Amino acid sequence: MPHDSADRWERGDLIRRVLQALDVAARTVRAATAGELSSQFRSDRRADGCPADSPDLVLPKVVAEAAMLLRCVAPTSALDERIHSGVDQVAQLLLPHARGANLLAALCLEPGLALDHALTHIQLRDLGYPDEQADRLLAECLRAAAVVGPERLPHRDLEQRWLSRIWSGAGSDAAADAQLLARSCLGRPLDALGSATQDLYAFTHVVLYASDMGQQTTYLPRPIGEITADADAALAAGIDADNLDLTAELLWTWPMLGATWSPAAAFSFGVLAAAQDAHGFLPGPGYSSVRHRNLPTDQQEDYLLRTSYHATLVMGLLCAVALRPGREPPVALAQPDRPGGAADSVYPLLRNRQAEPQWQKAFRQLDLGRRETLAPLVLSIALRRARSSNDLGWVRESLQIALLHGLVDGPAPRQAVSLLRRGTLLGQQSAGGSAPGRTADARRTVSSTRAC
Repeated sequence: MPHDSADRWERGDLIRRVLQALDVAARTVRAATAGELSSQFRSDRRADGCPADSPDLVLPKVVAEAAMLLRCVAPTSALDERIHSGVDQVAQLLLPHARGANLLAALCLEPGLALDHALTHIQLRDLGYPDEQADRLLAECLRAAAVVGPERLPHRDLEQRWLSRIWSGAGSDAAADAQLLARSCLGRPLDALGSATQDLYAFTHVVLYASDMGQQTTYLPRPIGEITADADAALAAGIDADNLDLTAELLWTWPMLGATWSPAAAFSFGVLAAAQDAHGFLPGPGYSSVRHRNLPTDQQEDYLLRTSYHATLVMGLLCAVALRPGREPPVALAQPDRPGGAADSVYPLLRNRQAEPQWQKAFRQLDLGRRETLAPLVLSIALRRARSSNDLGWVRESLQIALLHGLVDGPAPRQAVSLLRRGTLLGQQSAGGSAPGRTADARRTVSSTRAC
């Protein structure tokens, strides 16, 4: 891993990853614009072994995500002329889509979705690429949107407020922000054991919109230590599923909120960087190196972009935020502040499974002291695996070892204790009056919790 004298990630390496994201963004916009994924081609790629359910390049989505990348990257342009040139190159590719006939028609027909449709226009306008015609139509649409529009989840409502501020140039409203954030997933503890992927993505989006990609102070509804503890627990889900895309989004929690990187976050960043360097891009959750290699040469670029452009853009966004002063991830994990032995005791709780995630290979290469700092992360992964297997005996065993090593102060172990209590109550209720078959099943399930 590259580093500087302060044991922070080398600035030049972070810039390299930002430039790679800009390059992939430009290639993806061109590919989506050219319509390279025709119906006939999709049929052909299935015959050639490319999975039929791999995502297509949806032009509006590609354009919007590229615009989001530019907003985050542009403040770092002064660090390297290549970033400035890359931002302008991508912006020029986006301009026809940001103010084209399709966009203007969508604004006219769906004023309640005006900010959604105009996201790219708004971002480019703020970056110094104005368009008066689109401005006039958007202003009219927003007047109509005041009385029409869909119901939105809190994180989508927050996105609307964020876009509105960029468009209007208005400052933040602390009271309104606090109220909305309290209703969002930052306002309550994360389900460390059972949260779905979409829940974790919502968490990352709230952090992004609330902090304006780390560019403004955030009015958090809970202490920042509780929120980063939730992010640590979420990393256990993302990195154990080899979902590097989700892991990258979760990692921007620390630099966007100006928090000190946790050992789990620093380790996870290293795992992502190693994967990116091995492939030349950050593989998305649908990417298969075997499928990539086996495709005809003229189809490999398309497969790479469809499966991995988003992950690579997110990595670039993360690195751009990390380039801000004092927000770089540390290279090496700090030595532990607890007695040794926890890592070696917790690691066997994982129980081997057929496909070993990348983090485990990286973990085994660490020295004993640095593995020790990651014991809470390994415990969270073990508890999540146990919960997903509906194995309360596994949960109990994990908590017993956690108690021995002082690892019970975290979202995953605390929620695991609550899970065992609920399981005990379920068993007691089932034993009192359920059907014989269900009673026996409940007794078997709950019997594994009695020793905890």
